[in-house]
Amino acid sequence: MDSNLGNKIKSMRKELKMTQSQLAQPEMTKSMLSQIENGLATPSMKNLQLIAKKLNKPMSYFLEDTSTDMDKARKDNSDEIIVKLQSIDDLIKDDKCKEALSYIEDLQSKISLSSDNKLLGDILYRKGKCLFDADEFDDAERLLKKAYEIYLENNSYTEAAKSYIEIASKPWRNFNYEECISIYIKAKEIYDKSLNRNTHFEIELLNDLAAFYSAIGDFDKALANLKDALDISNTTGVYYKADEIHRLTAALCFIKDDVENYQINIEKAEQFAKFSDNKSVIYYIFAVKVVYENSRGNYKKALEYLGNMRNAKTNLEHFYYREKAKALYYIGEYEEALDNIKLVDYPSYTNHRFDYLMLWSSKVYEGLIYSKMNDLGKALESIFIGIDNMRILGDSKPLSFALESASEIYYKLGELEKAYQYLKEAKDMKDIMVKNKIYF
Repeated sequence: MDSNLGNKIKSMRKELKMTQSQLAQPEMTKSMLSQIENGLATPSMKNLQLIAKKLNKPMSYFLEDTSTDMDKARKDNSDEIIVKLQSIDDLIKDDKCKEALSYIEDLQSKISLSSDNKLLGDILYRKGKCLFDADEFDDAERLLKKAYEIYLENNSYTEAAKSYIEIASKPWRNFNYEECISIYIKAKEIYDKSLNRNTHFEIELLNDLAAFYSAIGDFDKALANLKDALDISNTTGVYYKADEIHRLTAALCFIKDDVENYQINIEKAEQFAKFSDNKSVIYYIFAVKVVYENSRGNYKKALEYLGNMRNAKTNLEHFYYREKAKALYYIGEYEEALDNIKLVDYPSYTNHRFDYLMLWSSKVYEGLIYSKMNDLGKALESIFIGIDNMRILGDSKPLSFALESASEIYYKLGELEKAYQYLKEAKDMKDIMVKNKIYF
């Protein structure tokens, strides 16, 4: 009889705090499982498969004889791979995916590509993430799906869910938020099969879902997902991403014109960010404050917050220059406003609908600034660049504002028919948005 097999089953069962009855039934009796754990009986392959599934382990884990030199060598090799995977994770976290790929290529030479063991899934998962970063979508998706299948074969449901949600990177780039939501919902169903909970992953999943729902304008579902994430934090005491979740909640409340809850959540976001010294999130909190104050006509306050952001190293320089130019425009500092709006860069892609529309509103403000400086030709040229890019995402507040701005320029030019045309389109768009409860 195999006492080593029995000891492994008993050890894993106790680690998961399962009783013998919970593990055995309904396929076996508690007495039968007791004999297996004590090395007095050997389970059938079918029963061992069921036991492995319940214990969230591959069958190979229980079948391996760890006493052999061959298995010791395999374990040493596995340990080396795990250490290197941790280094790769650090590189990916620091946005060094090209460097991470070179490490991954080396690891692939150490493991059989025809194998279905979990370590291969770990390698393919990370390689797929890196390839998505390099815009190699087809190869990335193929590797992630393979990793997903390997994880499922090994009953590694959390890892399977993590690899599956990465497939959403492609539709996210293409503004296909509904497909992103479908992918995440399926990933959550996979994750829910896991016996072991991963609080960080649950919170990240809900936070991402909130972003997708907000992008399609379903703010109620977005806020509900953020509340669920905060409930997990409060229940577990693991306040992972609490600053970011409160920040996003504040931003959505601001867009819905819920000033009271905006204030509550922006203050909580700042408290959590300062407590954890999360400088990156503090920067984004100031960004929300800037947009809020500009929208309320508090331009000097917006400029004050922008001063707090100026020296931060981020990839949102376009935000800084756009919002500064807006504030300067409204207080009549047109030349300085023009200098700033010209510094706005236009990234090759912007994922979220809100960010995309705000980005192209820069061109509208550029046009309005030119108008104040009596260069109406350049004014129209800039505004229509903004309009053409915004139309891709359908009706929105920034687009209606852009149409009103075009109408204003045409009125100054004396082209009253065109002025009326664009003003009417803007009004009709606003009416539709009110009717359909489109907040942005």
